[in-house]
Amino acid sequence: MPTNSRLSAAALLAFAAAAAHAQDASIRVGGSTTALPIISTCAAHFMEKYTTWDKVDPAAGKEQTVVYVTGGGSGFGVKGLLNGTIDVGLVSRDLKDTEITSLNQPAMHVFARDAVAIATNTTNPLAKAKQGFSSAELAGIFSGQMQQLSALDSRLPSKTMVLLTRDASGGVTEIFQERVMKEQRLAAGRLQFPSTAALIRKLETNDAAIAFVSAGAVGQDSQLKMYAVDGVTPTQENIINGKYALNRPMLIVAKANAPAKVQRFVEYVLGDCQATVREMGFVPVRAVR
Repeated sequence: MPTNSRLSAAALLAFAAAAAHAQDASIRVGGSTTALPIISTCAAHFMEKYTTWDKVDPAAGKEQTVVYVTGGGSGFGVKGLLNGTIDVGLVSRDLKDTEITSLNQPAMHVFARDAVAIATNTTNPLAKAKQGFSSAELAGIFSGQMQQLSALDSRLPSKTMVLLTRDASGGVTEIFQERVMKEQRLAAGRLQFPSTAALIRKLETNDAAIAFVSAGAVGQDSQLKMYAVDGVTPTQENIINGKYALNRPMLIVAKANAPAKVQRFVEYVLGDCQATVREMGFVPVRAVR
């Protein structure tokens, strides 16, 4: 599982002011916190390989190659592109038609595939009693209509489930709302987290918690269990072939006619970075040697 220490090792800084951005030779990437560990690692490798921008593009200057990466959620990945805060957006869902129009037909590429998984701690009583949930069950759980474990299985204790979700900016929240909850609202008493990593840390330590979260982010975590949804497990094969209904793309987005250095970084993510995508438990979109 990606960790904060891994991010620290990447030595990637937070954003500077927009004015400073206009004057330096860096590019700034931001958005999906699920994509953050992947792209942070890729950016570190990119900077190690191309130490100055002229090595990326002969027409560029000899300034040090710097790529800043931050989270903020998929929503920020779009808004940051719109307001010029970032050069490259990370979005872990399909772009909406209104977003594509606002961004004036951006260059967008799927660099990995993921899914929204249902997960608990392995010590949660559900881990032994259940292998999967129906969409109707999940809507009942996350709307707050089914609050006790015993409501799912009479053999389970009458223990209140703790609902963990990303905040509204997370791509998983939008997908789960659209495909599972539909017209129902998420329970007001749920615990919301600003990042995937923060949610996972809570899930690892609470044996009454249940969450919808990135399958790639939890798939290699031995402390957590993922469940089937409507009889289909979120395996890489089922994500690729579309049988798992809560699959989602992970997009890297830039404005049309972006500077050459931005285009080269996007190409790197779609090329050499695919090995990192696989290493981190996500589904690469191109063959990895």
